[in-house]
Amino acid sequence: MGEEMTTPESGNVALVKVYLRAQNLEQIGRLEEAIDLYERGVAGRFDSTGPYDRLIAIYSDQGRHREVVRVAEEAIVSVHTHSEKRAWYERMREAAQKAMAKAPRAVPKPARPSTGSGSPDGGRGAGG
Repeated sequence: MGEEMTTPESGNVALVKVYLRAQNLEQIGRLEEAIDLYERGVAGRFDSTGPYDRLIAIYSDQGRHREVVRVAEEAIVSVHTHSEKRAWYERMREAAQKAMAKAPRAVPKPARPSTGSGSPDGGRGAGG
């Protein structure tokens, strides 16, 4: 079998196909699969806005602020776009960073005394 030569152009064509497939999956409600494909675009440093914008929207909706920051930073580095769009990525990153700072931190609960039953309800069952 001959080895296929990959050029930057053919790499972009492959990433466009991945992006279009992700859009289709998102439209039919297969969000996790779409996210995986959008992430492939980001990992491949796709130079167009599509996968970055979709991931920022999805992760924002899900409250996944750390992911918004990561994707926005990748977009700032990789996407070839106009200054207004670059500024939008910077605003999205900043908003997600602020949201992360406001989010309450999980604090471990102190250990509860053992009831001897090995179950959290003291062996009383769900009906108590």
